[in-house]
Amino acid sequence: MSAKPKVLFIDDDECVLKGIELNLGRKYNLTVVSSGKDALELIAKGEVFSVVVVDYVMPEMNGAEFLKEMRLYNQSAVTILLTGATNFEYAAEFVAKGGGVRLLSKPCPPNELIEHIEDALFHFQQVEDENHSIGNVMNAVVRSFTAVLAAALPLYFGRSQRVMRMASEIGEYLRLRSLWRSDPACVFSHLGFATLPPEVQLRAYQNEGVKPNEMELIDSFEDFTREMLSSIPNMSEVMKVVDLIGQDYEESSQNDNDTAKLASVIRIAKHYDFYASKGQNRPQIFDSLINNKSIYYMDALDALSTIRPYANGGPQCILLNTKELRKGMRLQEDLFLDSGVLFAPKGSIVNPPLLYVMKNYRTCYIKDPFPQSILVTQGSSFETD
Repeated sequence: MSAKPKVLFIDDDECVLKGIELNLGRKYNLTVVSSGKDALELIAKGEVFSVVVVDYVMPEMNGAEFLKEMRLYNQSAVTILLTGATNFEYAAEFVAKGGGVRLLSKPCPPNELIEHIEDALFHFQQVEDENHSIGNVMNAVVRSFTAVLAAALPLYFGRSQRVMRMASEIGEYLRLRSLWRSDPACVFSHLGFATLPPEVQLRAYQNEGVKPNEMELIDSFEDFTREMLSSIPNMSEVMKVVDLIGQDYEESSQNDNDTAKLASVIRIAKHYDFYASKGQNRPQIFDSLINNKSIYYMDALDALSTIRPYANGGPQCILLNTKELRKGMRLQEDLFLDSGVLFAPKGSIVNPPLLYVMKNYRTCYIKDPFPQSILVTQGSSFETD
């Protein structure tokens, strides 16, 4: 049996609310509140609704003001604005400016209201299905694109792969909205590093010895990424996430709570991967993250400790001939070419593009350019033990 659609109804008239509960309570998962302030408090706590019905005339905060505030939380609910004849002109003007989706005159008989709610629910589901489809296609493209880049530019796009997996797992556990933005945000937040010389990439990756002029370049990467993404449909939503990844959660959540949560999840995943690349084991990584907990979305840290328990442990390392590497294995040490060039950093997941590039290298060199053996673990967990 499918869950009832969640509908929020806001009106300052208690008699109206009682009537709504009586007529709509059995049909929908209904929440009624008597003020816009109370409704915003529910939404700020993470409540998500498919349809929001709000009266235009209310004390302290009218319906139009409430809808403007609600948008800051990235709610995708379809909204119905109720208004009497006296204020119809003002409400219609608000709707015409893009302020609402539906405008309904009061008094409204229950059967007519239900008809409009059903229409709004149909529209909501259409948008959700379209976003889901777009997200699936985009993430498939992004993951394939990243796998190829990771084989060619292993430092940052290898990190992108690991961060994507962790951020996706945390986001799914927290049931974050618009999670389709996570994968492209993880990848494109690293895009600018591909423009740096290899030796600067390495210094930035290790966060050691970065010169002031190099740091100035790194600080300008958001503008570069924004310009690169500006012509791609739906990328403006991804860029909102990228813009917030470097900000502390408490600061960034003031304007768009859902986007700030996702950005903080990605930031946690990035920091986790950085500490792992410095050789820290799982308990040490958690200690490092908890020491800086004030900058993160705490529910995401809690989710990480649940998904990957704090105690150390995990897959056992094995020493393997590099010719025996297989899809899904994880490197537990850096893989260098015999020339000393880093080919794939510790933590990289062995995937078809990586194996394909290794095969091509071996074909192009008379002597095998890879070491005879390397430490790996079986499976593609994002843990580094």
